[in-house]
Amino acid sequence: MKYISYLIVSFAIILNLYLYFPETKILADPNDNIFQYSLVYRTNWVWENYGCPFSLSCLPNLIDHNVTYWAEGYALPFYYSHLPQIAVVASYKLLIYPLSNLASWAITLFQYYNWTKYLLLSLFPLPVFLALRIVGFTPLVSAVVALLASHYSTDGLYGIDPPSFLWRGYGLTSQLYAMTFMPFSLAFAYKSMKTPKIINNNSLLAILFLVLTTAGHLGMGIISILFIFPFIFLNLHKRQLIERIKKLLFIVFSMVFILSYWIVPILLYNNYHIISFWDPIWKFDSYGWYETVKQFLSGQTFDWQRAPLITYLTLLGFFVLLLETKLFVFALSFAVMMLLYFGRTTWGSAIDLVPGLSDFHLHRFIVGVHIASLFLLAAAFTSLFKLCKQLFESVKKRFPQLEVEFPLIKYLPQVLLLTASALIFYFLALQTIKYNSLNSRWVGEANNAYRYDEKNFQQLISYLKTLPPARIYAGRPGNWGHDFRLGSSQIYMLLSVHGLDITQFLPETWSMMSENDQNFDERVLADYDLLNTRYIVSPKNNDFPKEVKLAKEFGPFKVYAVPTSGWFDVISSPMFVETDKTNFINLVHLWHRSYPRTWKMHPLISVDKNPLIPGGIERRIKMVDEVTYRDNGEEKNIFADFPFVFPEATPSGRLISDKVEKQKYSATVEVPADCPNCLIMFKMSYHPNWQTYLDGQPAKKLAVFPYYVAVKASPGRHTIEVVHKPNKLKIFLLFAEFPLLAAFIIYFRKKPR
Repeated sequence: MKYISYLIVSFAIILNLYLYFPETKILADPNDNIFQYSLVYRTNWVWENYGCPFSLSCLPNLIDHNVTYWAEGYALPFYYSHLPQIAVVASYKLLIYPLSNLASWAITLFQYYNWTKYLLLSLFPLPVFLALRIVGFTPLVSAVVALLASHYSTDGLYGIDPPSFLWRGYGLTSQLYAMTFMPFSLAFAYKSMKTPKIINNNSLLAILFLVLTTAGHLGMGIISILFIFPFIFLNLHKRQLIERIKKLLFIVFSMVFILSYWIVPILLYNNYHIISFWDPIWKFDSYGWYETVKQFLSGQTFDWQRAPLITYLTLLGFFVLLLETKLFVFALSFAVMMLLYFGRTTWGSAIDLVPGLSDFHLHRFIVGVHIASLFLLAAAFTSLFKLCKQLFESVKKRFPQLEVEFPLIKYLPQVLLLTASALIFYFLALQTIKYNSLNSRWVGEANNAYRYDEKNFQQLISYLKTLPPARIYAGRPGNWGHDFRLGSSQIYMLLSVHGLDITQFLPETWSMMSENDQNFDERVLADYDLLNTRYIVSPKNNDFPKEVKLAKEFGPFKVYAVPTSGWFDVISSPMFVETDKTNFINLVHLWHRSYPRTWKMHPLISVDKNPLIPGGIERRIKMVDEVTYRDNGEEKNIFADFPFVFPEATPSGRLISDKVEKQKYSATVEVPADCPNCLIMFKMSYHPNWQTYLDGQPAKKLAVFPYYVAVKASPGRHTIEVVHKPNKLKIFLLFAEFPLLAAFIIYFRKKPR
């Protein structure tokens, strides 16, 4: 039966390879893979510009660089998973690209990226099979569950079902990277809890795969930690319980230590990672117990629009494991995942007591529910197999001559299990095959539409890359930009894939500017200047300001030039606003359409707890909530009591020249003589990673409305440099880990078993 199991797993993988093969032929994505690949493209840019892989500046910049493409720039790798992008780029640069050139079959980075996610998705049955074997399930049962693992079905709940990852689905590639290692982390954590001693091979393997899971997607790492927490209750013997608690803490803290260079800075600088008002509330709060239970009982959690076969098997496995002395902790883990899946809608603020969940999209616990169900499915099939075996033994006792006359009848229980599994698989796979058939057809149609104007689009990209760097406006999802496409992808999406800075497209909403960049009005010239949006790509002039001029045409793609003051401007800041990371959103919106903003009065702003307030401030207010501020002890409403001060005059500063070199923006700026309290503003979203220099000397950076970087400057001509540098604490933690990990490995290898 072992070889039959291998055949089943091989069949599952081969079927996936066939069904998902159109994913390797994609020319442009219409989903979140636009975001994911753009991060790969930016990582590749860092690799090429910082001497990778041998330069000392390579690794620090790979793990902490500024992604300029959206929301006026943001240090995305500071907060978001970045190791998958580094792995893709490094393997491409060091292995795939040289080999493909030798074979005279040059493969592009985009093609390679598509192949990586295609192979990970196709091979998913393998980690499921191996994890179940590690836990202790038989090869046959493990193979059957691995076969079914690729055929879950939901109505876009972002679980492990294929639509979460395919072209016509959601493109959750970061989750896919994590999901590949997640079953191993859970299986080895379970084995570790059953193994004597805190430090053992199983606990080390659990740490390794937990690190890989978390590095792929921080949320999946949090889910995995909460998943393995019930494993400490393998039994309630006090001494063993304490030992398992120590082991759990060892696994978790080891993972945190290895990824401390990433996790610790996130915790310290979380106030620069905002919660978006554009994200629907159900993502943060999930659906609540009633809706979640209703979805589960109606089959929508596992079997949307088909017979609820996985749902019934999961329920069977849950009750079987509750009576099982060895594996019942997986039933507890499933229960924990379901309870957490209820979300803040059920538990309220109490769920924020769990570290990491206050800003987490709680609806993503569907992944934990799905992964837990794999172990329950294995328990269900094991119990069905045992039942078949018991019935067979009863028949054999009654008719002993059967085994003599038909020797192969001893395999009847396995045959019955395989037959039942084949029937279940048939009914599940029909829907998957139908979904992928339509996916394949749509990919082909989108590719044909893409090729129709591909030449014009490539000429457009080449032209835009010859222009001085600035932001580009190509419409937005809520206006003409939605229908301005190449193939099935909007142009504002495709521009960022080619490394161009876009405004009004928000695949991420964590930047301090992400909310208020949406205040932009394409009819107002000052809005282009505020965002340094120097170019428009559009099918026609959509009532743009009269100063906007047509510069170039490439078939249906027209490029318009917009006069702006560049990356820098001179402003006044006689006002200071103290706030938290979300309360300033409405205030900036009000400022955006006020006369003080028109006259270049940009209030200073801080989200720090004890901000330093510079001199020359006429008014200081503190935001109490989204619409209420405190002024000299009195609470007022921003819409009823005008909160801003008016400048004496509009600063008449002048940008003489500016330059962009890697992640350094420099300029020569003239500050007017009648402006002793003026600042030079840099039009990029503020983050502590920015380092500022005035006339060659370090200068204190400040944050100003809408949430840009600024430096105070005296009247006269100045040179200013604003440089994005990797966080010093992050780099220290990264390099401090290597000798400590090496010492631990040497100690463990020398220590007697």
